[in-house]
Amino acid sequence: MSAALLVPCYNAVRFLPRLRAQVDRLAPAFDEVLLADDCSQDQTAAVAASLGFNILRLPKNLGPGGARNALARASRCDWLHFHDVDDELAPDYLARVQPAAVAATDAVLHFTDFIAEDDRSLLLRWEFSPAELAADPARTLLLGPLPTMSSFLRRRVFLDLGGFNERLRCFEDGDLHFRLAHRGARLAAVPEVLEWSLRRNDGAGSNQLYCFRCRLEFLETYATDARLHPAIAAEAERAARMLLRLDDPVHARRAIALAERLGRRVPHTQNLLLRLLRPILPAPWLLRWQDRFRHSHP
Repeated sequence: MSAALLVPCYNAVRFLPRLRAQVDRLAPAFDEVLLADDCSQDQTAAVAASLGFNILRLPKNLGPGGARNALARASRCDWLHFHDVDDELAPDYLARVQPAAVAATDAVLHFTDFIAEDDRSLLLRWEFSPAELAADPARTLLLGPLPTMSSFLRRRVFLDLGGFNERLRCFEDGDLHFRLAHRGARLAAVPEVLEWSLRRNDGAGSNQLYCFRCRLEFLETYATDARLHPAIAAEAERAARMLLRLDDPVHARRAIALAERLGRRVPHTQNLLLRLLRPILPAPWLLRWQDRFRHSHP
């Protein structure tokens, strides 16, 4: 079994020496390490080449999903791991995931930590229940989407799926993993943290408003599956609450409409007073009040 480490890059000069050191520490090593320069405005391609990296120069900016798809098509390995140039990978990554990458497996999923770049404090752990993943993969990955770097993927299955949705500039990773599960890919779990994503304030993920709008679009796309309607409706209400908090009533109303179309009475609450008020007050106002009530009454 051959394995490729695929790294999209955009204006990544300052991260490349650290990536080189990481790759050199990997044991066992990947059979192929391939970078893609997504039309950077700096010297990413030249510096990568000077550090000994094999780099694919893209003819136009494709964004994160498009760059990863181009890397997957260029690779000739059986298995793929997508790695962001500014992230950190366990030195024994392959030793941890390859035992699960057997003939009956299409993708191996694992945990990822988001940590602050300045002090390395833990911001968020992307994890899942292996039991829930085995019992209902699609619902598990709908409710708990995983970032790009949380998977080790069989190349053939990835390409047959169509790869990442290149139209999405946010949430393309959650979309990919959900589609894998929804279409019946055989998933295995390694419930360990094998990658660390260093977070700053200048990435797409730092724009919560943009991300929750993407989340809403994702939920609307998969609302055709009746079996998932309760889970999608609950997530739509959660998205509505966040969009209201971020002062976007237009998309919040859209999220509420989705939740109600799928049979959920908004707001869904255990509070008796809010239940009594629900029939006479607009749902957005109730969502705001419910959110404030929860914060002031722990």
